[in-house]
Amino acid sequence: MNDLFPISSELITLARRIGEHPARLALWNEGAVAARLPGGKLGVSAAGSRLARLDAGGIVEVDLAKTQALLAKEEATDEDLIEAGLDPEGPRPCADLHAFADLMAFEGVNFAAHTQPVIINQITCSPRARQFADRRSLPYEIVTCGQASVLVPFAPPGLALAKEIRRKIVLWQDRYRSVPKVILLQNHGMITLGESVDEVLMLTEMTIKFGEIFLGAAMLGGPDFLKPIHVSQIEATRVV
Repeated sequence: MNDLFPISSELITLARRIGEHPARLALWNEGAVAARLPGGKLGVSAAGSRLARLDAGGIVEVDLAKTQALLAKEEATDEDLIEAGLDPEGPRPCADLHAFADLMAFEGVNFAAHTQPVIINQITCSPRARQFADRRSLPYEIVTCGQASVLVPFAPPGLALAKEIRRKIVLWQDRYRSVPKVILLQNHGMITLGESVDEVLMLTEMTIKFGEIFLGAAMLGGPDFLKPIHVSQIEATRVV
């Protein structure tokens, strides 16, 4: 582990704010975080980390470009990761390593967090996950989270999930022509992407809020979604 860069300190801040969040974003060893580091490096939380207590020893660094290239392989071996800069004597990276590396290819994405909020898992474990991802109920939901979220079918954590995320994002971008902000994982929580720690946390918190509204509206016979024309107008003007 090298001397802490300021952005590594921000990654620790992100982890601890998630782990200590009153909305129970990641209890005990749940959740994972990542950040783009100087020198073409990627920093991720170690496997089994308790985010509320993450410190410098719990950050695993690898070469970002070499790790991104591993997504083309059928399997990524320990030797591949060592070639990408993983310290064989150090902690293992989180299972989201490959997904985080691939997501860092997007412009403006410097941080990412995979969390497990109760309300989001209630939705992604239900038949209505697609509705929540594709439709919008409130103007500010469009302003903060975009016209739609990416919904990824369940895949085993690791390389398989990373490939499924990439596949769904390619299809999503064909339609929306933008960088996704929120990725919903069926039966597996959510990933938020941002330029800063605050943006990742804001997107996480706002998605939880909109999830609570969605669930409440569903219990009352809804939701009554905004019309697509209104979603497009608000996205184009960013006026609420």
